[in-house]
Amino acid sequence: MNISNKKIKVYSTPDCAYCYTLKGFLKKHHIEFEEIDIFSDKEAKKEMIKKSGQKEVPVMEIGDQIIVGFDKKKTLEVLGIS
Repeated sequence: MNISNKKIKVYSTPDCAYCYTLKGFLKKHHIEFEEIDIFSDKEAKKEMIKKSGQKEVPVMEIGDQIIVGFDKKKTLEVLGIS
């Protein structure tokens, strides 16, 4: 899978430890992503809930895939990282 053509969004809040872990993981693997702070952007929060069914963060959107929480195994699989 080529992730270079997939837009990655990470819905997070400033005080979420799992969000920091997820973002650090992506940065470590040199994967670009758009960070969306749902604490300050209520419309983005509504969008995240509609897409994922979740009210908690982190939620990561990779193309049409949604990953709730920091699921390292699933993240590696969806991103095609071995």
